[in-house]
Amino acid sequence: MINVCLVLLATLLPHADALTLQRSHHVVQNAVRSKNLILRRLDGRHVRSSHSRLFVSAAPLSDTSPSDQVETPQSNGSSNHYTSVVVGGGPAGLLTAIMLAQLSPAAKSRISSQKQRIVIYDRLPPPPPPSDLAYSADISKYYLLGLGHRGQKALRRFDVWKDVEQASVPVVGRKDWSPGKSGEEDGVVRLSNEKLVETRVLARDKLVGTLLEVIKTRYSDVIELKHGYQVDPVNFGKNGPVILAVSRCIPISAEECSIDQDNITPTIITADFLIGADGAARTIANAMEKNEAHERQKQSFIGRLLSKKPRFRVKRFVDDNQRVYKSIPITFPSHWASNLNYSARSTGNRAALEALPSDAKGNYCALLLLRPHDELARAECDPKILREFFNKEYSQFSPLIGDEVIADVAKKSASALPGFRFAGPRLNEGGKSVILGDAIHTVKPYYGLGANTALEDVSILSDALDSTTDLSDAVEQFSRQRAADSKALVTLSRGMDRPGKLGTIRFILPLILDSMFHKMAPILFDPSMFGMFQIEGIGFREIQSRKRRDRVLQALVIGTGLSLIGMGLKMIVKFLAKASGLSDTVVSSGLVGSLFILGVLRNATNKATQ
Repeated sequence: MINVCLVLLATLLPHADALTLQRSHHVVQNAVRSKNLILRRLDGRHVRSSHSRLFVSAAPLSDTSPSDQVETPQSNGSSNHYTSVVVGGGPAGLLTAIMLAQLSPAAKSRISSQKQRIVIYDRLPPPPPPSDLAYSADISKYYLLGLGHRGQKALRRFDVWKDVEQASVPVVGRKDWSPGKSGEEDGVVRLSNEKLVETRVLARDKLVGTLLEVIKTRYSDVIELKHGYQVDPVNFGKNGPVILAVSRCIPISAEECSIDQDNITPTIITADFLIGADGAARTIANAMEKNEAHERQKQSFIGRLLSKKPRFRVKRFVDDNQRVYKSIPITFPSHWASNLNYSARSTGNRAALEALPSDAKGNYCALLLLRPHDELARAECDPKILREFFNKEYSQFSPLIGDEVIADVAKKSASALPGFRFAGPRLNEGGKSVILGDAIHTVKPYYGLGANTALEDVSILSDALDSTTDLSDAVEQFSRQRAADSKALVTLSRGMDRPGKLGTIRFILPLILDSMFHKMAPILFDPSMFGMFQIEGIGFREIQSRKRRDRVLQALVIGTGLSLIGMGLKMIVKFLAKASGLSDTVVSSGLVGSLFILGVLRNATNKATQ
């Protein structure tokens, strides 16, 4: 998601919040009069505005607010009041709005007694509809994602799966090439378990476009769509409705947007329920984090110690195993299967290539994963060097990529993968605001858990709204249930992404052990981590707990086995020593030497036969 639009905040609150309005009014009135307005970006750096345009980002500033020309909601019945506001127009945000529109009358009444009115705000313009030819004209422009059982279950529940299925293509397995193996015949095909849900692949924008079409055709009387807007919380509704500042914005980069200085004043809206689903940008989450710090500052030291309220934090991990990527369109000939994920690694772990189908006609979008400082990751790198790399490492793919495509890939800059983050142990602010999706769990897209888990969040929030007596209980129940799972998801995913040779061992060894022990005793030992991800009805916290149990049992079995082997060898040595009249040390040394000589002879024999 693009981090955009840090707007000035405002509020028009009666009674207790009047002081906030008065202070904010003077702050912004003075700021607007200034020829140069200085704001803070998401990374903490300052941005100075020009006369004509204001360049801003997504970090809220609770101590500043817009000028006095604020569009003020007159009452809960005004056009500026909504029963629910969803911030973020990605898959999770759109499905959340659909879910809210489908709630039972009883569940709707827990949110608001008024007629349902839902609005979705997103910073970006809407993507093309799923039938648009743009998706086939520029394949590498659109990031692909795979929908597994978690995502499909959520989409089925809210009756949109048939629409999504029509826009997607199946993937029934993988074809992998090991480092140094680059012939077409060297790839190993591994088909998915037929008992599992078939993975469906489509462009993320096509998924968004499909959900937008569903909203426009089925829920246009309930759900409003507003693209190109930045939303910043002003008040989380402690003593009334949630109050938000909404500003028009024009995206100009991955972090910033432009607001015409003549139209800088945001509109103030109110809501009975706020759902932050704005992805890794975390505008709502950042505001919640800032609000948490502000509230704790007001508490005494003893008060903070005795407080029973769970804290809201965003745990941001330093990415010590960074990868960037360049997207490459590839059209495979007819004798290549068009329903497989093609995967290849280069020698020396320099790069990896992952290709997923964009359609059923052999058109694929491949991602070339590189380290940030690799010369191939640079913009304007030499196309000849890139071609030579493909000829050497990926000769099975190189003939399928034309010189024009190679030149385009070499020219463009690499895109970064998201870092690992999770929010918790509280995911709500008060009883009227909650966050979900990538805003609470951000992972790298290696294992297909990002979008699928975000869609699953919507189902869990729906369960909470259906099973509780009021909105406050619902958001707290969702928070309790999902915070632990979010932490476990990010922890497990990051554990499989450790750097260096030790990280590779930590990744491969558990997979080998899990495979061995599960085959020997499936009743006692669970499948590997990837197998556990495919089992329906199991949360990530449970997966984490069960794998810890497996590690303990595996250690006990291995330790017991080594002890028995040691005891057996000791008995053999004593028997041979007694029979030969030699000491135990001499016999032990002789056995070790014999094993070494046998190993050398075996290697020599193998080389001779080759």
